[in-house]
Amino acid sequence: MNLVASARRRAVALYLLVAILALLGGYEALRLPASIFPQVTFPIVKVIADVGEEPAARMMPTVTRPLEERILRVPGIERVRSTTSRGSSELSARFAWGTDMAVALQRVQAESQRVLQTLPAGTTLDVEWMNPATFPILGYALVSDTRSQAELRAFAEYTLKPALIRIPGVSQVQIQGGRKREFRVELEPSALEGRRLAVADVIAAIEKNDQILSAGLTERNHELYLALVDGRVHDVAALSRIAVPVANGPPVTLGDLGRVLVDDEISYVRTTANGRPAVLVNVLQQPSASSISIASGIDRLLAREKLVPGDVRWIDFYDQARFVSDSVGGTRDAIAVGVVLAAVVLLLFLRSWRLTLIAVVTVPLAAAMVGLGLAVLGQTVNLMTLAGVAAALGLIADDAIVVVENIHRHAQEGGEGGAAAESGLRELLPALVGSSLSTTVILLPFALLSGITGAFFRPLALTMALALAASFFLALLSVPVAVSLFGQRRRAPRVWQERLSSAWTRLGRARALAPLRRSGAAAMRGYERVVRVLVRHGIVAALAAGVLVTAAYGMYRGIGTDFLPSMDEGSIILDYWTPPGTSLTDTDQMLDQAERVISSLPDVESYSRRTGTQLGFFITEPNRGDYVIKLKPRGRRRPVDDVIEDLRTRIARVEPAIHTDFGQLLEDNIGDLAGGAPQPVEVKVFGQEQPVLERRARAIAGVVSSVKGTADAFDGIVVAGPALDVRIDPIAAARYGLTTDDVHAAVGAAVVGTVVDQVRVGERMYDLRVVTRAGTPLADLPIRSPSGALVRLADVASVSTGAPETEIDRENLETFIGVTARIEGRSLGAVMADVQRGIA
Repeated sequence: MNLVASARRRAVALYLLVAILALLGGYEALRLPASIFPQVTFPIVKVIADVGEEPAARMMPTVTRPLEERILRVPGIERVRSTTSRGSSELSARFAWGTDMAVALQRVQAESQRVLQTLPAGTTLDVEWMNPATFPILGYALVSDTRSQAELRAFAEYTLKPALIRIPGVSQVQIQGGRKREFRVELEPSALEGRRLAVADVIAAIEKNDQILSAGLTERNHELYLALVDGRVHDVAALSRIAVPVANGPPVTLGDLGRVLVDDEISYVRTTANGRPAVLVNVLQQPSASSISIASGIDRLLAREKLVPGDVRWIDFYDQARFVSDSVGGTRDAIAVGVVLAAVVLLLFLRSWRLTLIAVVTVPLAAAMVGLGLAVLGQTVNLMTLAGVAAALGLIADDAIVVVENIHRHAQEGGEGGAAAESGLRELLPALVGSSLSTTVILLPFALLSGITGAFFRPLALTMALALAASFFLALLSVPVAVSLFGQRRRAPRVWQERLSSAWTRLGRARALAPLRRSGAAAMRGYERVVRVLVRHGIVAALAAGVLVTAAYGMYRGIGTDFLPSMDEGSIILDYWTPPGTSLTDTDQMLDQAERVISSLPDVESYSRRTGTQLGFFITEPNRGDYVIKLKPRGRRRPVDDVIEDLRTRIARVEPAIHTDFGQLLEDNIGDLAGGAPQPVEVKVFGQEQPVLERRARAIAGVVSSVKGTADAFDGIVVAGPALDVRIDPIAAARYGLTTDDVHAAVGAAVVGTVVDQVRVGERMYDLRVVTRAGTPLADLPIRSPSGALVRLADVASVSTGAPETEIDRENLETFIGVTARIEGRSLGAVMADVQRGIA
């Protein structure tokens, strides 16, 4: 074979090439973006429509259905799933895998904008392409003993957020919780009644006065001026002096009609961290960015610029970068351990440190070349590529060890230098080529997988194929040349080498190893006898193979099936619901009990809580939310499944009215990105009659909860809570010349207030809200009629408490209820089989 001889003549060029590839690979591997998931183009676009406060029954025909019908027109769409709640609709459009999602996003945005003009006035649309970058990779909380929640919010919005978003790789910084400030006019009902004024009169006066108008351009003093008529207010004093006309009397100022102040805005969102009110800061990365680099950048920024004041605590409650860095460190350790073990084995069998060094060096060289291949192909360091490198370590080492051992054997049989290398490689080449090609061919089906399975496992197969190619290249050229040039001693051994060799020989002949040698010889003799019997009696061999295949199939059927292996992420996501209609104050009190349980566990390092919002792109009722619980590092806590079970039991004991749903963040993210529920078990019940659907859903939830291995079973019925129904009498309203808009404006100002304008202070804008102070029953609310008379609300409408509403779920225009559950202690395949049998 001339291959080795040719490579020997060009050994310098060959090893320069190997060195360049290894150095480039190591450099590129260190620069590869690091993230949890591969760069997968998930085919999901989500649309959230917000109308304000509208009943779900009205939202369905006026908002959800028009959006569904429009989005279903987009080419390539497979499914549209929607959830309709009070005032909000959430639609998930799923496309076929392989769709150009940039184009799909533009088409969904275009169709949504086309239908927007037909939706109720004030409807806002938010369209997002769902991908791993949609979810935060880092979560922090701001807590202070001296600063108010409004001050913390302002610090996060105007100081911290601009600094964080300048870090390379950061796409978005979300601020949750805290309080925004607003200018507020709290009208006194008696002051309005004494002057025969309605809230609409006050709002009209503010709108007419708090504005800036252009009077045009004019030339004066050789310059061109813009004439402005400015009546804007910039502080409480100026706002208090705005005059409100009074019929048959002198005008009155806002200060005379009630209180004018700056206060926290009305909000139905609460956020806490470690049991204290907090402002939460969520950092999102760009799709191609490295989460480890972003985390390091934030640490350097905070250390260098000292952005966080001394009286503010900066709490880390979620750190995906730590999980990624732990995975990278685990793979690095696996490579190191594999190299050491391979070296030990080679030293024991070959008794040559030169040959051992040649063999083990191929492992890091091949790993570096894999890094170069991943960089060229646009891959990232993630769970799947790391798993591919770890799984290929044995294959890389095996190629090098087999080649080294065979060349060494030929050298011992009388070959010298290049002759031994050529004869040894010639003997192994067919097997080496066949082994590498067969393993690569086995990986090809992974490249043909479709859907989310293919999206995840293609990077794994690609990484292993790159490792096999690098290993084959090194074993074919570099290893034989290295063995022929450096594998044997060329000069007389030094004294220390002779002594080491003598000691090694004596160790091999030591009595302590005699039992090991005898057992090895006995095993070889037994193996030879078995082989002779099987060769002579082919039927016996066939029967034995049949028994093994049958046993293997039986064991295969008994093995559970899951999408991904069970992982301990070191973090828990706890979704919760309090009873329908529970006020925010009562929800807070109930959750205080749950937080005492969370903080009492020694496994918990920190946690954060959201109420009325969630960690992600969802619509959320005020009685719902989630916790993100960060656990202590492994070795200082129990396994995550044990912690979840303990939390579930304790919270159910202290607050049985809270419905909980436990999981881990990565599991939830995959479920959301796949376009379904984050829970691994979901049973959809389709139908048109809501009462029938709810009965069936409750029955199926009972079946699911009875299956061994399920936990947190939920019937899918989400009740939004009761409504305060103001029913207008059209005849009475027409008698006074009032419309629904007139009544709505008056009731809105009395219930939650009306934002009539914004006040500019410096570079910041604050809402200006007009609200009637509590004290007057809603039925006695005065409304100004077109004729100027004041009419009581009770004269034109009735006020009553309406029935609670449920969220409406639909898929491709069909109503359904999704019954969900988590899995605990069993595989997904086994649990789903039992669920299907139970429902059938």
